[in-house]
Amino acid sequence: MRAVRGVAAAACTVFACTTAAGLKAQTIAGPCTLSQDACTKARDIFAFVMPQVGVALAGGNPVLGEGGTLGGWGKRALSLRVTAVDGNVPANAVPIAIGGSAVRSNLGATRVPVPVPSVDAAIGLFAGVPAGLTNVGGVDFLLGATYLPSVDEQEFSVAPQTSSFAFSYGVRIGALQESSVVPGVSVSYMRRKLPTTTLGYVAGNDSITVSNLAATSNSLRLVVSKRVAIFGFAGGVGRDQIENTAGVSAVVNETVLGQQAQARVALSGLRNAVTRNTAFVNLSLGLRMARVVGELGWAAAGEPDPTTNSFDGKLANDSYRYGSLGITVRF
Repeated sequence: MRAVRGVAAAACTVFACTTAAGLKAQTIAGPCTLSQDACTKARDIFAFVMPQVGVALAGGNPVLGEGGTLGGWGKRALSLRVTAVDGNVPANAVPIAIGGSAVRSNLGATRVPVPVPSVDAAIGLFAGVPAGLTNVGGVDFLLGATYLPSVDEQEFSVAPQTSSFAFSYGVRIGALQESSVVPGVSVSYMRRKLPTTTLGYVAGNDSITVSNLAATSNSLRLVVSKRVAIFGFAGGVGRDQIENTAGVSAVVNETVLGQQAQARVALSGLRNAVTRNTAFVNLSLGLRMARVVGELGWAAAGEPDPTTNSFDGKLANDSYRYGSLGITVRF
């Protein structure tokens, strides 16, 4: 719910409180109708907030607490987790210029967590080739699902277009299978998605719709893990390619020189793409069949994405810290 509220507020509040052409950054947009200022603010909000959602979507370890492959056909691991980014959303109420060109404004930034819940699983396909005290070349199939609930409150609504779940898939290949003396080492690829969603926001006589909002991450990971008694340790590095798309439409009503003025805004084809490196550590505690796992990670800054508007000195595609908490079960 907090993930939904944070994304909805960030994507929509700028219109209620407050030329995409020629941009050379990672965020692009289609034609803007009527209010250039509203369209530019929408583009900048999208460029500032959505990469944070992408970092939460990608997370760190593909399966919390797991590093090496599982050891052969039929072996499984299931992880329930919430990953949250230590993020920022716009905080300042600024006016929108209904006519003329875009106006530079400070939209501010307030610190909020941006969480994404998910379930992830690994299924053993191949144990690998024996090599001393370990196996080499094991293969696991990775799959999962990301959840986004429907919300209908007074000021905003969230409506997943087909399902509240979006499915993920990937593969993990073991360099070393973990044993009593050998750590687990693996390389993995994971493709994750958020459910395609429509956000609606109403404030007074203004309304905003963010349609076809979608986020996708393609993640490569190198992970090393080792268990000692009831404790488990894992760490890894990786690289994420994150892409976000959406369209925005809005009706903004303002009083200008004592006269009512209205702007109908449509901004299609919003697209943000960023590539960034990441690093993370996991610590787990064994409780019978399950392990409670905590993760801390850091996503490096992506390619610079200049914006017309500012956010209290924070930049689109900044680096972000993130963390995960979950439970992992092998069976």
